[in-house]
Amino acid sequence: MNRWRRGLGKALAWSGWVAGLALGAVACNPAPSTPATAPVKKTVTLLHYFSAPISGILDEVARGFSAQNTAHDLKPVLLDHEAFKTSIGATLASGNPPDLYTYWAGARTAAIANDLLPIDGIWQQANLDARFAPSLVRAASEHGGKKYLIPLTQHYVAFFYNKQVFAAHGVQPPTTWAAFVAVCEQLKRAGVTPIALGAKDKWPAQFWFDLLLLRTAPFEFRQQLMAGQVGYGDARVRAVFDRWAMLLDKGCFNPAPNDQSWDTGANEMVFSGQAAMTLMGSWNIGYFSDAEHQWVPGQDFDFFPFPRIDEHLPPVALGPIDGVVLPKQALNAEGAQQALVFLADVAAQQAISRGSGALAANTQVPRGFYSGIQQRMLAEIERSPHFAFNYDLATPPAVAALGLDAFSEFLAFPQSRRRIVDQLAADAALRFAESAGER
Repeated sequence: MNRWRRGLGKALAWSGWVAGLALGAVACNPAPSTPATAPVKKTVTLLHYFSAPISGILDEVARGFSAQNTAHDLKPVLLDHEAFKTSIGATLASGNPPDLYTYWAGARTAAIANDLLPIDGIWQQANLDARFAPSLVRAASEHGGKKYLIPLTQHYVAFFYNKQVFAAHGVQPPTTWAAFVAVCEQLKRAGVTPIALGAKDKWPAQFWFDLLLLRTAPFEFRQQLMAGQVGYGDARVRAVFDRWAMLLDKGCFNPAPNDQSWDTGANEMVFSGQAAMTLMGSWNIGYFSDAEHQWVPGQDFDFFPFPRIDEHLPPVALGPIDGVVLPKQALNAEGAQQALVFLADVAAQQAISRGSGALAANTQVPRGFYSGIQQRMLAEIERSPHFAFNYDLATPPAVAALGLDAFSEFLAFPQSRRRIVDQLAADAALRFAESAGER
């Protein structure tokens, strides 16, 4: 990555130097019959983790920016999702970052805020407050009183299910925990895997911890847990693992979920009818309706929210918000800021939403733009008093890594959950204490 960035920097410097010589020569030796040389455009590099189909959509959006901007070209560069998590720290530390990163709003952006350039100036100049809801700006863009991130997408985590499988076995999307367990048991008796879970990359398992906790404990408790103000040894956390283990004991999940990926594993089980449902983000809309699968949302597949457990708790919507951030040491900060404003616009956000299945962060996108399934997701978010970032975006990265490891170990050895939670509680407390000491 460093070699790539240095090579790009040298190429830009070299092209600028050559262009300068050419323009100087024209000035000294006018030649009216020769057409004027077009100015050399500077490249704005955007390193991102969006896989297909959204990566192709982002390329199209970049071409739109480049076509209308006379000074800058936007060049997206795709990096593997998991490799991206480690490379961003390395490129920032090396002093050779790209001009822009896509990044996850929440704790991960907060962790690198000191290496980012605040964008309050362009935010005010472009009147971006008119494009984004104040609550979303506070949650996703602001850290320490300054703005750092342009929100691109808002995802929603829910159950995606095979409608034909549900219909064949006479089950309906459940709204309560008792009904959910009953549906799982009925499907299991019929020889269908009720729930597909592909936790090979660890992060898909976090949604189970998140939503079991958010349906059984107040939102404020979850916020305190994510901030280290309460510990993982709390009885409410232990109860989450107990409830999760009950589903595992009943055979509600596919065997060895740690061996399956979320897409070619769990999603394909649902697509083939081997499994009935999977808990995943709204990017699954793009997955199931792409050219390869060609499922029609609402006809072949649909979604339902994670069922209620404690009727006294209001619903909490869960999911990530993707955005774009600007490193302090970006080579082309001027072009990067222009690209940020472009990416915040309705047209760009509609294109990205269309390709990803996500809701656009820009509130000026008309409701009628969305598909029926997206409109119902938006309604679920709007009726929820709180929107929570998923686990690894809600707690500091060092603690998130501990939690993801614990969830993975739990799936392999659910009978050892007491020991696993005890170890997580001790390790997380140490990480939070070290973080407090560093401050």
